[in-house]
Amino acid sequence: MAYVIDGDKCDAKITWLPVSGSLKTGELVELIQLVEEDDKLSREALALKDIFNDIIEEGLTYPQLGYHDESRFKSYYLSHAAFALRLANSGKVIGGFYIKPNFPGRCSHICNAGFIVDMAWRGKGAGRFMAEQYKLLAPELGYRASMFNLVFVSNQGSIHLWESLGFKKIGVVPQAGNLKGIGYQDALQFYFSFVKE
Repeated sequence: MAYVIDGDKCDAKITWLPVSGSLKTGELVELIQLVEEDDKLSREALALKDIFNDIIEEGLTYPQLGYHDESRFKSYYLSHAAFALRLANSGKVIGGFYIKPNFPGRCSHICNAGFIVDMAWRGKGAGRFMAEQYKLLAPELGYRASMFNLVFVSNQGSIHLWESLGFKKIGVVPQAGNLKGIGYQDALQFYFSFVKE
């Protein structure tokens, strides 16, 4: 890791959450903010840890290697503001995301986010619902812009989603990731300003 980013923006409680919506399949969902107050992870955070580990094992979208136990997951994924998407009728967690500074200090007004969706729920609108909420949540947490550093070119669903929501491609990192079963892939960088011009 190039630098450690302090958690000064993670304490904000979003008062309008939970927020409800529906997936393409008609299932009702709700987005909640995770507030981890002690060392033991909540049920929702534990479910996100399992989804995250499945995605790492899949090896196609995140750069991490190896299993994330509770401590490692908390330090990476829950270090700042974090949110879980769950089914309204059962409470089953099907996805989530974090929001944290992309850079430290004087550049910490630009945030980054990491989205995960349970493999069984991909393609059903969970990612889009979370992305739309992200565009509302990040400025409320004090961020002025968003930057995604590593959207691999093989992840066409993610590329289409961010472009459809007005994010601009600002760069390419050649052969940024050695993805499982694919090999070296370029990564795109996306940017979005939350500040109205």
